[in-house]
Order: sequence, then structure tokens, then C-alpha cells
Amino acid sequence: MGDPRLFPYDIEVEIDGGKAILSGRVATEEDRHRAEELAQHLDLVSQVINKLEVVKDLGPAIAKRHDQTLVQLVKDRFLRSETIKAAGFDVTCEKGVIHLSGTVRFQVFALEAAQAARQVPGVIAVDTSHVKLIGEENE
Repeated sequence: MGDPRLFPYDIEVEIDGGKAILSGRVATEEDRHRAEELAQHLDLVSQVINKLEVVKDLGPAIAKRHDQTLVQLVKDRFLRSETIKAAGFDVTCEKGVIHLSGTVRFQVFALEAAQAARQVPGVIAVDTSHVKLIGEENE
């Protein structure tokens, strides 16, 4: 979960007497090796058995699920701030870029929301170009 490249995958790790057994599916051989490398650095792991399957067309589905997960994580973070929660931003994500839209009274609300969204691991950038200030919607 801590590696942004592997975050979207459902990788199961079973620890059995010093052996880490990896199972699940990844999109590339590079991701398969990265998961193994990370498992080798876990405390108490002396051997890694890598049963991860490489599925070439998994990429687009994983990217979509990753974006959906980021939207949920950003929304959860927004709930921690009464100001941001009250602003009621619409949140979407495409390829790791969070897009915020809505109407706010003060620009500082959009800045606070953008800063909160940037703190979510995996968010590449935040686009606030569709956030309007009250009074701007008719311009």
C-alpha cells in the first residue's frame, strides 16, 4: 500500500515461518519484481515466493480503480475539515490528477481543498480550474 505504483493492485501477502508468499495479479513484469523486492525488505522475511501473475490488459482497469480509490480518499480527507465539507466540492480523478469543481464564497476554500487533496498519497496534481467564486458563475 505504501508504494504508489503497487497501491492499486490486490496483492495478497501470506507470511509462513519466514516465507512471504505473494499472490494476485499485476500489469507488468516490472511491478511483479517491485512487489518481490519490497517483500524481501520486510522484517522476519527470509524468503519470498512470488506467485504474482502478470496480466497485460490489467493496466486500464487498475488505473480506473486507482482513480476511484483516490477520489474516495480525497473525499474522506475533506470530511475532516468543516470548511471543506461545507463547500461541497465535486471530486473526480483522471490518471492520478484530482479535479475539483463547485462554487465557493472565498478562494481560500479552494486553496485549502487543493492542499488537502495533494496530501493524499498517489495524487499527482490537483486542478481547481472549475471551482468558481460566488458571483463568477455568470461570467
